[in-house]
Amino acid sequence: MRLRLIILIILIPIQMLASDSTRLESDFFQSIRANQVDSYITFGQGFGNLEPMIFEGLVAPYFLLRARKDARWAGTVSPAIMIRMKAEESFPVYSPNYLPNITLYHQLSEKNGEVKYLFVTLRHHSNGQFNSFYNEDGSLNTKTGDFSTNMVEFGAFFNKPVIPFSNTKEYFRTSLEYHLDYGRSEELQVIYSFVRWHNSFRIYKFPLPKSTLKRLGYQPSPRVQSKVETTWMFGNLNNASFFDLKERFNLSLTIAYRPKVLNDVSLFANFYSGKDYYNMQFSNRLNVFRFGIQAYTIR
Repeated sequence: MRLRLIILIILIPIQMLASDSTRLESDFFQSIRANQVDSYITFGQGFGNLEPMIFEGLVAPYFLLRARKDARWAGTVSPAIMIRMKAEESFPVYSPNYLPNITLYHQLSEKNGEVKYLFVTLRHHSNGQFNSFYNEDGSLNTKTGDFSTNMVEFGAFFNKPVIPFSNTKEYFRTSLEYHLDYGRSEELQVIYSFVRWHNSFRIYKFPLPKSTLKRLGYQPSPRVQSKVETTWMFGNLNNASFFDLKERFNLSLTIAYRPKVLNDVSLFANFYSGKDYYNMQFSNRLNVFRFGIQAYTIR
């Protein structure tokens, strides 16, 4: 009896410590993490019309700025960079995507774990090049052409249960992106969309029901993540009609799975159909299915 009592005295503080160290983060800040872009690396170019490459990689660490745990305002800063390593001699990386950004968030409401907030993002997109935008034959200089634009994005983000399972969490995001006429490559006029409407629906599936997680006081990483993203591009795009889906509509479908043997990395499959997002490649229409590894923003 005495031995059992000693074991209980030892285990109780350990359990309390484990609970404190993995305590559920506030729903507001957890939703902010769900709004972040996942860093990833693809295996080759996938199947589709991308040029042969060793990998495409996005490195997008972010720094969460908050005054206290129950704050209704927060910010994030990220020096995001994307590269494509070509499957050519010496494996070159032409014109990386530089995507530094800063975002401000304001929580509107929180009730029963359902959070609504507004956000505004300032983002720069360039490739670090300074040569002519066009080649001598009039084609786009995709290797060393000067590409630069700055944008502001206003949006709303909220989570609301819609899937009839107790161990999922769903997040919705909608935003309007406007490219400022400041520090922008002049040649982008008429051939590049300066106003874009983005929408995203993301589902996280956890290994335990929400009621169990709340009772335990901690939350393990989700095993499965599914994401649907759409973009509609406005403006005069090569005189395309307003309902020209080929010129104006982008669609991305992603599903990621984190095996038990991997703690911080998941395997993903992605289908993308839309305009190329890699600086001077913007005029290309991609239809590609690919695989890779990515990091989870929610832990």
